[in-house]
Order: sequence, then structure tokens, then C-alpha cells
Amino acid sequence: MDDSPPYHLDINGLSDEAAVPGSRGSHDGRPWVGIRFECCGIYTRVYRNRAGTAYEGLCPRCTRRVRLKVGPDGTSSRFFVAE
Repeated sequence: MDDSPPYHLDINGLSDEAAVPGSRGSHDGRPWVGIRFECCGIYTRVYRNRAGTAYEGLCPRCTRRVRLKVGPDGTSSRFFVAE
């Protein structure tokens, strides 16, 4: 069974210098984006992986996975909804 989410979001241009203000200090200073998990009505931060290729996280209540890929045709948005 494939555990990957049924959606794909391509994010570009999110460097360490462009990190959300206040994002340093937790998770080794990695940048983050805000995600609202509609499955449980929970908002949380999702941090960039160590390789810098994606933002990866889990719903804190039901552990549904989300992965936002960093890519060349991305967005500068900082907050997203996982439906």
C-alpha cells in the first residue's frame, strides 16, 4: 500500500534566508511552513527535511502524512491546507 498523500504541492524559492521569521531555534533552525490538517482541524508547522528537498510532517492527531516538494515552479506562500 502506498503511504504517499493523494496530492502534490511544488514549492520553490524557500531558502534558509527566506525562512519564516522565528523559524530558527527549533528543528536545527530549519525553515517551516504552516499546515492546517482538515482531517482533524489541527494547525501545525511542517519543517524542511535535512536534504532541503521537501517539507515533511504529520498531523499531530491522526498522523496523516504531508510532503510538500521544493521545486523550480513553486510558490512563495507560507500557509497551506491539507484536505
